[in-house]
This record gives sequence, structure tokens and C-alpha cells, in this order.
Amino acid sequence: MSSSTHIVAEPLSQVNAIIWGGYPGQSGGTALFDILTGKAAPAGRLPITQYPAVYATQIPMTDMTLRPHAASPGRTYKWYTGVPVFDFGFGLHYTSFKFAWASSAPRTYAIASVMARAQAGGAAFADLAAFDAFPVRVTNTGKVTSDYVALLFASGEHGPAPQPNKELVAYTRVHGVAPGKSAVAALNVTLGALARADAEGKKWLYPGTYTLKLDTTGELTHEFTLTGEAALIADWPKDMTSAQ
Repeated sequence: MSSSTHIVAEPLSQVNAIIWGGYPGQSGGTALFDILTGKAAPAGRLPITQYPAVYATQIPMTDMTLRPHAASPGRTYKWYTGVPVFDFGFGLHYTSFKFAWASSAPRTYAIASVMARAQAGGAAFADLAAFDAFPVRVTNTGKVTSDYVALLFASGEHGPAPQPNKELVAYTRVHGVAPGKSAVAALNVTLGALARADAEGKKWLYPGTYTLKLDTTGELTHEFTLTGEAALIADWPKDMTSAQ
């Protein structure tokens, strides 16, 4: 005797949520079940840009160029010029949060002073040296204890054109914030996070205006200016083939 199984597809109007599990591993099923039943509160972030379906027809799969050009809307959250279905870093929670800067930050930095402080700090490499900290007070305004992943993006007019849409410069996670309670997310920005590469791949700290935004929705913003001459942060080894 033979049997068959019929799968009936529900119309999209009957689907009110989708969980993307990524690469969940051995305990992924248990983790997803705990989220669905409310035993655990989700605080994950989307690690990719979710493009619209039409994106597949806008750029050849063989074109790996990140920056947009006449035949491409660009790739990744840094350069994509279209409207994504979901942004890189998108995430939902079973609660709500409010945010405030935990301390005030300068509006102007002199590049020479920043570099001198980095050299005095003894970092093994300049790109790993600290630039500044931008702590955020995260308050749980809902009814469910939850983690929160703080993402800090930077954008602005600095360095060679074209400038990227934005760039992730710091992130951290605060754990188990109970309803009505607060925690401070320490967002520490390095020189390398703010640096941009020139045509030879050398990374520079450029003068100009920088805008920091918390989360993909820009919950908090802070603008500052770097003044002075551009400073070299990281160099590439010289091409030895040209000397032979």
C-alpha cells in the first residue's frame, strides 16, 4: 500500500511572523522553541542585508563590485542604494527600550592630539588604539527581561569620494535587563573603526564631520568634527615586484 502526503501552503495573509535561524547548530531547535514559547527573549541581529526580490535582476551574480555604478545598485549595507527589505543589524524584542547617552562627548577632536594619545597608550597597532568611548544607558520600558545588542554606526563627509552610507564602528551586548531597570552599553570606538582606505589600501584618519547613530533606526545621534591633517593608521607592505 502506498501513501502520499499533501502539503497545503497557507496564504501570506495567514503568516504573521518568520524566524530566521541562520546556522543554528546542534541546540538550534531547542533555542528556537524557547523563543517561540517565551522562555527566552530574542535579542539577535540580522548579519546580512535582506535585499528585495528585484535585486537579483539588477546586478549580475558575477559582479562582485561593492560600490554602486551604472549597472549596479551596490552591495552590503555600506553601499546599497536601494531600500532593503530588512537592514543589516535589524532585530526585534519581546520588550521595549529607551536610550540616553550616559556621558557627554566632545564635539571636536584634533587629529594630532588623538594620534599622540594613541602612541602614549601603547597599542600594538595604531588601528587598535582607542579613539573614544560613547556609553549608552539602556532602560527596559517593557514587561520582559531581555538582552539588548547596541550597534553604533558612523557616517559623514570625510575621506575620498564616494563615502559609504554608514559603517559599523562599535557594538556590545547588555545582558538580562529587567523591566524598569537600566544598564550601560560601553561602545568603545577604535581609530581603525573610523579610518578609511585610499586607492592603495592604506588606512587614514581623515578630517571632516562624523555622525554617530545608535541602532539601525538612529535612536541616538552625536556629531563631531576631526580637525587637522589626515593621519596614517595602517600601511600595506611595499610591492617588491616593481624593484626586481
